Amino acid sequence: MLITGTGEAVTTFWRYLQGTVVRPHHTFGRLVADSRSLAHGFKAVLLIGTLYTLTVIGLAAVKAEIMAPAWIPISADEYYFWEIFFAMPVVFLGWIVAAGVAQLLSRPFGGSGTFEGTLAVLAFAVTVPTFVTWVPETAGTTLILAGAMTHGDWVEATSRPGFWQVFGLAYQLVAVAWYVFLFPIAVAQAQRLRWRQSVAVGIPTLAVFGLWMFTFIR
Repeated sequence: MLITGTGEAVTTFWRYLQGTVVRPHHTFGRLVADSRSLAHGFKAVLLIGTLYTLTVIGLAAVKAEIMAPAWIPISADEYYFWEIFFAMPVVFLGWIVAAGVAQLLSRPFGGSGTFEGTLAVLAFAVTVPTFVTWVPETAGTTLILAGAMTHGDWVEATSRPGFWQVFGLAYQLVAVAWYVFLFPIAVAQAQRLRWRQSVAVGIPTLAVFGLWMFTFIR
């Protein structure tokens, strides 16, 4: 019974991930009504937090320097080493802060959802677009670890005008656009708001989450 129940929960979790891609309105509605919604949301954030931490471990192993200036007092050549330890807490705290912001901003518009429901849907709204940045960055890290290129080669290729610079900008813009698309949908389903109201709540919520992540994650 335990094995069967666990298997069903895993299958349901992956269906929520897939549904966030193909049918976010329907999927978020089902997720809010799911008695295990918060558990599924926790798994989503844990998944992407773990994957990004593994990538950071790879970058630390090759002694890579961060490509964007740090906002906290850690030297560029040691940043990825220390990020191994704070990446996961930052992701989880960002998720919780975002849900709190959405909950508070929804109240003047008549939002009636629970904090737990908001946490659940925002977990998937955060996780799925993040795969868009994780995949190419992890691919690059893997090539560096395999010795196919150096981190300097990667920085040079993505810094000079050409295909790789355009590619690097493009996948980041795709991720941002997906966040902008999913956050209002998540708020609408969790708080039972109309589209314009959910946009008025979802975009500021995303801005807070984005600023939080950019402060720490490189």
